[in-house]
Amino acid sequence: MNYFFKTVLLFGICSCNNSKVSPTKTLDFSLDYLALGISFPPVADQEQRDFAAPLLSELNVGFIRIAEDWSFREPTQGSFNWLPLDDRINWAFNNKLEVLLTIQSNGPNWACTASQNDNSCVYANTTEFKNYVELLLQRYGGKIDKIQFGNEWQSDFWYIGTAQQFTEASNVLYQAVQTYSPTTKMVLGGFTNASLRFLAGCNGKIGSFYDDEGILYDETYLAANCDGAEIQAVLTRINYVFDNALYDEVDIHLYDDVENWDEYYLNFKTMTTKPIIVSEFGGPNMNYEIYSDIFQADRLYEYIKKIDSLQIREAYYFKLVEGTDNPAHSKSGLIQSTDLAKKESFDMFKNFTNQ
Repeated sequence: MNYFFKTVLLFGICSCNNSKVSPTKTLDFSLDYLALGISFPPVADQEQRDFAAPLLSELNVGFIRIAEDWSFREPTQGSFNWLPLDDRINWAFNNKLEVLLTIQSNGPNWACTASQNDNSCVYANTTEFKNYVELLLQRYGGKIDKIQFGNEWQSDFWYIGTAQQFTEASNVLYQAVQTYSPTTKMVLGGFTNASLRFLAGCNGKIGSFYDDEGILYDETYLAANCDGAEIQAVLTRINYVFDNALYDEVDIHLYDDVENWDEYYLNFKTMTTKPIIVSEFGGPNMNYEIYSDIFQADRLYEYIKKIDSLQIREAYYFKLVEGTDNPAHSKSGLIQSTDLAKKESFDMFKNFTNQ
């Protein structure tokens, strides 16, 4: 998306460690390709939606990412509770917000085998999952812009099953989309920043990087481990899904080390011919970057300009309000969790969207 060119002069940009923007640098908020959305704004109930709606409007975003959980929808086999999802989908539709719906890769206990963890399960068969997603797509046809099954499935932490089992379930959703909501795009979701780092490192595109915990992986480590069983198993998993999954777009996550995003993205781009979106981006990392609200705003400027320079057309910031199970990104929000005050990063984001 093209925006009108605008520059402003900002003062007081953080001069602490890791700051890249000088206190007197003129910032350019024009975007040549990128449109910005929000990943997981608080919309679970009416109170949260009343809180989020004016903020999303102020930020001038036109799309959001939200999650759906089969175990909440059909806790007892054959007995559905659609009302909470009705409320969210219809609220978004009435507020002219396009939705990327992430269907979690877990399920109700009755549908899961013993192979399960806190984030996912393997279905005893996909017949009941097929019934669930077909009913969902019939119910919300025309109201869901994008949909995906699962999240960060490259490791068994997020999807406990095999690549074959993930692909089977994902393809069930794809086929249901084609039948009941063909205007909805199927998104293969989503590649962790960690997987992007290791893919680039093992392909020789980058010599070293930090993980979320602040652990350094250098050339010595990569040389000793890239051909090892653990990394090769993940690569085999990724290649199987790429070769066999059906999808319209693919989804990556970008956090923290924006200086390396070119290498991560360009290496990843050689693996698929499909359009790439970013369903999560944010930072800074609380494990190895020195945090301040101003530093976060400084980094947000770099994140957005970098994604635009990669000619990516759609990216969702993680997230509107602080708070996450991952301590590394506990401060990656545009609004404080304590008093719900807008942070400097809120205004920085708004500079890009209100052109």
